[in-house]
Amino acid sequence: MRSSRASLLASLFCLSSLVSPSAHAAPPAKATKAQKAPEPPPLPPAQARLWIVAPTMTGPWTMRIDNEGTVPLRVPADPRLLRFEIEVEGEKKPTSCELPKSLRPSSFPESRALLLGPGQSYVEPFDPRLFCFGKAAAALRPGVTLHARFGWDPPKKGTKKPPEPPFAAESTEREPTITPAPELLAPAIVLGESPPPPPPAANANGAKPSDGKPAAPAPVVDERAGRLEISADAFKDVAAPNGVSLTVTAKNAGLRPIFVALRPWMFSFRIDGPYGHTKSCLGDPPRGLPPDAFRTLKPGASTSFTILLHEVCPRGTFPRPGLYRVTTTLNAGETTQGAEAYTAEVSTQSPTLLRLASAPDPFFAAPPKALPPPPPQPADTSSSPAPDAPPSPEAPSSPAPAGE
Repeated sequence: MRSSRASLLASLFCLSSLVSPSAHAAPPAKATKAQKAPEPPPLPPAQARLWIVAPTMTGPWTMRIDNEGTVPLRVPADPRLLRFEIEVEGEKKPTSCELPKSLRPSSFPESRALLLGPGQSYVEPFDPRLFCFGKAAAALRPGVTLHARFGWDPPKKGTKKPPEPPFAAESTEREPTITPAPELLAPAIVLGESPPPPPPAANANGAKPSDGKPAAPAPVVDERAGRLEISADAFKDVAAPNGVSLTVTAKNAGLRPIFVALRPWMFSFRIDGPYGHTKSCLGDPPRGLPPDAFRTLKPGASTSFTILLHEVCPRGTFPRPGLYRVTTTLNAGETTQGAEAYTAEVSTQSPTLLRLASAPDPFFAAPPKALPPPPPQPADTSSSPAPDAPPSPEAPSSPAPAGE
């Protein structure tokens, strides 16, 4: 019994001697971290170039996007995405001009998506007063510096996140080889003088006409006589056609009183809208008002009327969003027995600029088109275009700027 127990203990001792080295072995060394793969080099930017051509202060202007690269581009062919900053000498802050949110697309306008092949262009006329509206319109004067942007705000500087749509220019490739651009910047331009007014009519000062006979003397004008002048809202932002209204003021701008009858139905309106759209809203003819409908309007005195245009204009007067010019005319033609009433037909000196945010028809009348590259020019070393001057393919025919 003792011998068997001793042999069992000896076996256990031998077994423990065999197991203990592996049990007390050092733990395996930790695996080293895999080296981070180098980041791929950044893709080159999209070769889309924005131009603004502004021949006059009040328009029309032209925007243009050129694909100067070798990769086809997808762009939003929509001038409503333009924004302007105007630097005026002597002012600390520039004047900003952009559309209100009700008119500016908040996302990519899919219906205006345009594919530009290499060398192709998109050209669209527009009215700058659609953007520089109200007080901002005063910045449109000679000598100011204009900076134009198109699209959406780019990511903040220092961010490592890739840009997210919408984009002002992006590749059409399945695997893009260029970086999309959220925004395009145009070269800065300095606004010049508007064309001078036409020269005065001949013989205005009694000059002899071409036949040698003396011209008739100019008629004598009573500069103190009472006379009506009318004015209306200079700018008007309206959400929908059924909310279009104007406040019109008739004032005696002379130095003598006048005896006159004034009523809202005496006003008529001419509406000039986008793409050559024109409508007339006619007032009523004289009705033969009684004497108590007339009043004496002293020098400097005035009276105002607020007129709802959707009630006096035919249906379809404001068919699409954009900029409208409304010219107001007063036909004060009422007379009465026993008194000398003042009669005249007078219009506002400048039209009301009415910016309409929504309407039944879309903002654009036709889908966008890509212009082909211009034909190659013969080599001429004597004269070369300025680096910031756009090439000049023919612009598409359009009856009026978009939004006008």
